[in-house]
Amino acid sequence: MQHCSLTEIMKSANLLPFEQQHIQFLVSLLKKQYATGLVVRFHPLFSDSPQEALAKMQEGIFVLTCPQIQSDFVFICENGGKGLFGGQKRVFKVFIGDFELDDFTAANTFKSFGIAATSVNNIFRHEGLLSSAV
Repeated sequence: MQHCSLTEIMKSANLLPFEQQHIQFLVSLLKKQYATGLVVRFHPLFSDSPQEALAKMQEGIFVLTCPQIQSDFVFICENGGKGLFGGQKRVFKVFIGDFELDDFTAANTFKSFGIAATSVNNIFRHEGLLSSAV
């Protein structure tokens, strides 16, 4: 697997801002995960406050930390080209790794933000920390 730094991820990305509906979905998902005992939050070394994290989402990137599974996730929103009728398409890339070591590996690319955001739950489920849908 190819390892890369956050700087390399940013240099190679053609970022678009996350839309308001993506932000609302993420906030709702984080609340649901918290209610089920999962620790998923914005990485404090990437953004000092939730407001700063939401502002960085306007730049097309955010980082989540999940101490229970000892993993950090970088989510980016990239230009996916133009649709059939000229609308902007987006793709969502997820990288997994360690923010403090600045070491990430590409995990997956999704056309749907909802599927990308909930993909973290698959790791929780694999580790036995989640048994129902969140």
